[in-house]
Amino acid sequence: MRLGDTIKFHRKKKGWTLTELSAQCQLSVAQLSKLENGKSNPSIDSLRKLAGAFEIPVSTLTLTEEIPSISPVLDGEGFVVRWCARGDDYVTVRYLTLNRLAKMQPIVLTVPAGMSTGNSKSHPGDEFFYVLEGCVRFFYGDDEVFDMRDGDFLYYDGTVAHHWENMSAKEARLLTCNTPPVM
Repeated sequence: MRLGDTIKFHRKKKGWTLTELSAQCQLSVAQLSKLENGKSNPSIDSLRKLAGAFEIPVSTLTLTEEIPSISPVLDGEGFVVRWCARGDDYVTVRYLTLNRLAKMQPIVLTVPAGMSTGNSKSHPGDEFFYVLEGCVRFFYGDDEVFDMRDGDFLYYDGTVAHHWENMSAKEARLLTCNTPPVM
């Protein structure tokens, strides 16, 4: 089931119109309509607001329960959301698996020039961080900093607070993989 159908399912389950859902989650009726019709990709904040209104985990909106033996994702596919906005710029997050029961969560991030994820955060599990294109400064814990370029990677404990920034004048692309999935 695609995201728009899932949103509509949960809205109808609550017996709400788009206007009523809008009042519950603080998203405009126009935005909700675009999401339900697959004409827009949500931000992570929008997903959280919807999940809060429906009183369900975010993963219930975005992930499937099927367990495929193989899960190909072709170039340009995946579930795309916006994250960490700065004016009109934002990090694009493309989830490469939508399986709720998956043991890891691969993600491709597209990061505008000079964009930072801001304050360090932590999450359960391990993470793999690979720079596909660009120059990224990675901050780990209180005092470790790594300048990373195309082809560089890190494997680290996600419970240690971390964040990163694109230190170049051009867009950067990263591949990360969390285990277990954090969304």
